[in-house]
Amino acid sequence: MSAAELDRRITGAARQLEVLVEQYNDSREDLRTTKQQISHLGGRLGPMIRDLEERQSLMDRLMSHTYQRTRTGPTVALFASDHPHEFVDKLLVLHQLASEEQRAAEDLRAARIKVADTRAALNALAAQQTRQQTELNTRRATVKGEIVALKQMRAIAYGGGSRYPDAGNIAVPEYVPGPAADVVAFAFDQLGKPYRWGSAGPRSYDCSGLTLSAWRTAGVSLPHNAASQYASIAHVSRNELRPGDLVFFYSPISHVGVYIGGGRMIHAPEFGENVRVASIDQQPIRGFGRPG
Repeated sequence: MSAAELDRRITGAARQLEVLVEQYNDSREDLRTTKQQISHLGGRLGPMIRDLEERQSLMDRLMSHTYQRTRTGPTVALFASDHPHEFVDKLLVLHQLASEEQRAAEDLRAARIKVADTRAALNALAAQQTRQQTELNTRRATVKGEIVALKQMRAIAYGGGSRYPDAGNIAVPEYVPGPAADVVAFAFDQLGKPYRWGSAGPRSYDCSGLTLSAWRTAGVSLPHNAASQYASIAHVSRNELRPGDLVFFYSPISHVGVYIGGGRMIHAPEFGENVRVASIDQQPIRGFGRPG
């Protein structure tokens, strides 16, 4: 097998891995949201349970009050009334107490059903996310193993080292106004750090982890997923690109880098490689975005 063929297979496997990593990141974001929802619901359960207990206590008092007013029970008390107006008065009291008890019971029942249904839905979602994460972990391990094997083959047959040319000493661009200056400076400081799936620094990064960390220095929060980042920021054209903007690749989106000017970006390329400078035209561009 030629070096070119090995490189082609490595590239294909690396692309597959990156798609899985971004799916993993998206799943992890969903799982975090689900846990937050569960936590929020748990915080609401305490007051809801106290409200239910108060309603139960109210019902107990209403029932006790009914029998205190009628002594031997509502039915016997009604028929034991000597005067018509006493009968009517007791009937009205009983009707009012019964109505209040019924409303309280219905409120209790509705609240219990709502809590039970919500808990069941959130538990089902959490279980689904866990299954999805387990599946992604398994697939990711398989692809990583394939990349390691292919790189070992390439190293034995054609020598080791990165498949990418050395970027050399890259000069930091001229001053960039606004928060993008911190973004670009941060990206340059990460050059040479290793790619690691699911990582957002400070020692290693995946592609969306690098971009979210870079823009965090400017006070902007981004999700840990390339496609979600693209969906959450303003889009710009290639002619409008300026340093600090994000460049997104492939369809569906599964890679992102920080634009630094001159048609170049800093990105975390793939498993087994380090954060580096590259041309934005080395991969199929999907779009451009500007956080902030």
